[in-house]
Amino acid sequence: MTFSNQQKALNCKLKLFFNQTNNLITCYEMMKKIVKIYALASLLLVPFITKSQTIDEAVKHLDAERFTAASKAFNQLAETSPSPQTLFYKGYAILRSPEGLTAENIKMAQSAFETGNALDKKGDPFNQIGLGMVKLATKDLAGAKTIFEQVKKDTKLKNADVLYRIAEAYTMFPGATDAAEAILNINMALEKSKTKDNPEYYIVKADAYMLKNEGGDAMNALTNAERVGKKPGKTYERMSRVWLQGRNYREADAVLNKGLSADPTHAPIHKYHSSYLQSMGKYKESALAAGNYLKNSDGDSKAKLRYAKLAFVAKDYENVKKTIEEIKGTNPDPYILRMSGIINFEENQLNDAIENLNKFIKAAPADENPAMDYGYIGRSYMKLPGEGDVRILNDSLGIINIEKAIQLGDTTFNYYQDLATTFIKNKNWAKAALFYEKAALAKKNATAADYAPVGIYYNAAKNYDKAELYIDKALELYKDLWPAGYALSARNKMAKFATDSTFTANFGAAPIWDKYFTLLGETGKAAPANKRSVVDGLRYLAGWELQVNKNLTKGIANIEELLKYDPTNEDAKKMLDAMKGMNGTATPATPPATDTTLPAPKKN
Repeated sequence: MTFSNQQKALNCKLKLFFNQTNNLITCYEMMKKIVKIYALASLLLVPFITKSQTIDEAVKHLDAERFTAASKAFNQLAETSPSPQTLFYKGYAILRSPEGLTAENIKMAQSAFETGNALDKKGDPFNQIGLGMVKLATKDLAGAKTIFEQVKKDTKLKNADVLYRIAEAYTMFPGATDAAEAILNINMALEKSKTKDNPEYYIVKADAYMLKNEGGDAMNALTNAERVGKKPGKTYERMSRVWLQGRNYREADAVLNKGLSADPTHAPIHKYHSSYLQSMGKYKESALAAGNYLKNSDGDSKAKLRYAKLAFVAKDYENVKKTIEEIKGTNPDPYILRMSGIINFEENQLNDAIENLNKFIKAAPADENPAMDYGYIGRSYMKLPGEGDVRILNDSLGIINIEKAIQLGDTTFNYYQDLATTFIKNKNWAKAALFYEKAALAKKNATAADYAPVGIYYNAAKNYDKAELYIDKALELYKDLWPAGYALSARNKMAKFATDSTFTANFGAAPIWDKYFTLLGETGKAAPANKRSVVDGLRYLAGWELQVNKNLTKGIANIEELLKYDPTNEDAKKMLDAMKGMNGTATPATPPATDTTLPAPKKN
């Protein structure tokens, strides 16, 4: 019976009392009784009103990522006013905290739910849902669903809040979510809810749609949450997440400003504002927004770490270092070591970078992929100074770590390019070609510029078959925009078929040299950068005209043109004299030696 109904019943009894008694007590005495009854009722109601307000405040702390304040409030409530409700919130807050999924915390949450459930003789549906959440926290989706379905059966699908909490549970735990079940249950909750004035229902519906990456439906749900009101900070925070995930930055900016205006104490809105500003390249403003996040969260060691992570992404390394120093020794989170190591690398403190990142790899959670860390360690070794054996050792350690990063799937940097560059520096052409090849093959749509260096360095490594394969790929994609590639192709074929008497006798590379000169033109021939290829090509064509085409005149013309670009070439002068001394009888011309010069491909 509600308080107002109690009041009506009391009034009826008073009327009967006056009618049935003949002034046994005075009106004044009766009024004193009424005052006492109302006073007693007020005393009985006070704890519930206070508790409700305290729970609302604690929930607001939880939503605002003031986890320490929320945990303190819920623990105090559970101790001073133990009830199914307060114990549910105690366990719920534990699971929602950043460290909620550790084995110890899951066990603590389970204990709270079990205690809360035992306080109701018939069992409390919300604490039973909490036990289902524990199942999800341990990735037992089937076990959780069994519990939830039993709760729905026991409550006969009549309690909208029960359905809402089940829907929420299906969205809470990464690796154990079920968007379809969440949507099914929240839709039933909305159907059962008579007022439909709880924005949390729509927020959970939006979370479920975001699990399916359906931003439009998520935004429709959040628009309803906005219409209802009551939770503007949380609503606009979710809207900003939807827009940022879809890279709709104008819309993200608009809702972030709404959220900052409506509830500036809601810490997550500052977090996503920082993320938005970072996406815009506004790193200084992003760092300030991260600072606002810290001001509006707990301000404890854990909050400072969350701030440091935001400021780190914003490249505010100075404040990250300062914050890390403040929490060092008070927070065992290994990510402090990762941030310190990467900052060390950026500031060229390479030995410190290697030390901190190696420590992080050893201390990181089992499910953390250290690929990026190996990459930074490898790049640090490559940048370390040193000569001789020291240089060889550092390069070797750099290569080992970068190869680990590649094997573990990190794509933060073009590691193949880094390795190829190192091997080029060491004049290890085969390894340089190998990593250029891996870089090209790793791309979904490799370009001519990806294939060209592979061909160049396989040619330098005297792997002529692979060189031919990639040179031809590059030439096909460049579509005659890489004349030097034809010179390289000609040399590669000359080397490949050096022992093939048919190819050699027929000067099989001649058509390729001819194509080279056609694309080069007169201006290109005269360019100093092309001198060596022009000289080699004209000499080869002179031999082709003389030996294969039996055209002494064209052969002489090729040598004379060669001398125009290289007038001091003694071999060419001797060849020209010999050719002019012939009386129409051709003698074999010696083709030029294979050239391993590595011409840079022209970019398309």
